[in-house]
Amino acid sequence: MPIIINVYWAFKRDRSATACFSGPWRPGGRQEDLAELQVLEVKELEAPAGVEPLRWILLTSLACSSLTQARRIVGRYTARWHIEEYHKALKSGAGIEDSQLKQAYRLESLIAVLSLVAIRLLNTKLLAAACPDQALPPEQVGVEALQILANRLGTPKAGWTQSAFWLAVARLGGFIGRKGDGSPGWQNIWRGWQRLIWMTEGLVNFNHLQNRCG
Repeated sequence: MPIIINVYWAFKRDRSATACFSGPWRPGGRQEDLAELQVLEVKELEAPAGVEPLRWILLTSLACSSLTQARRIVGRYTARWHIEEYHKALKSGAGIEDSQLKQAYRLESLIAVLSLVAIRLLNTKLLAAACPDQALPPEQVGVEALQILANRLGTPKAGWTQSAFWLAVARLGGFIGRKGDGSPGWQNIWRGWQRLIWMTEGLVNFNHLQNRCG
């Protein structure tokens, strides 16, 4: 039965149904049948010119018999990209998989710390993508960090915007930033962020010693 949806990402109509799925085959025989799942079809009606419209077939255990329920399912699925980016920041960036820790509780402690770093990096990247020309408040990253970037890479002509800061951090990690290079990857971003933090701590300690000696 068609359900009319009007949401900001341009999906306006979907269809839903209930389906039963046979259990998967495993060595030793076929497993039990799966519980009934809701099948939700979502189509993009107003795609940009020259772009193939999106079409999703979503399987869910959530109820899907009303507009509100269908919208909730679509909203949760769109959050998938943020989750994937977070995992990239945690694994490809922070290198959580490179850890040689073997005890579970030690890995949990490391993940707890690096998760905060990954979230901060992800927030910075999303802000740079959503508001590239927005001025970067010095207190967001610290005056010392901006001084280091200015001395190493120069001050951008338009000043320190969200996009300019993000690109500078990646360049500090080895990203060249040519026209055909695209967006920097998480490894360059993570290396640049680490170097910036180390240099910032060194500058802060140096200034502290200078003030004490004076």
